[in-house]
Amino acid sequence: MDDLDKRMELEPPPATIAVGPLAGSAIAPFAAWLGIVVREAEHGRSVLSMPATSRLANRRGVIHGGAIATLVDSSMAIATRTIDAGMETSGTVDLNIHFTAPGRGDLTARAEVKHAGASIAFCQCEVRDESGALVATAMSSFKLRRPKPAGVV
Repeated sequence: MDDLDKRMELEPPPATIAVGPLAGSAIAPFAAWLGIVVREAEHGRSVLSMPATSRLANRRGVIHGGAIATLVDSSMAIATRTIDAGMETSGTVDLNIHFTAPGRGDLTARAEVKHAGASIAFCQCEVRDESGALVATAMSSFKLRRPKPAGVV
């Protein structure tokens, strides 16, 4: 077990975003448990990272596709939340991932909102490993949940 694995077992990971307009807002507990950290988040874009740990490995010793999918989904969700200062939250409608190479080492996801309407946003994401090799590409749509105007139930 490496040092990060030991640390994660002893102390809970940070549960809030520390950068950009979302600073202080919560990150999903499962994403935090995976060690996902928000590096950048603003103007419909986000950069998230996830450390390679033994708990995330599959039987072949590379990062499990489910962990990569969570990194992708989290990155696009956070990018979506930055498009409107009043955005309460967003929910994944669909998620399509193409794995192009095994995830070896720490991973970085870069997501961008390509279009946002009144109730749906469309996003793209790339995941790369420490060497810069492409690990996965993804597209997703998100249901936008904006605050209701005063007096609307």
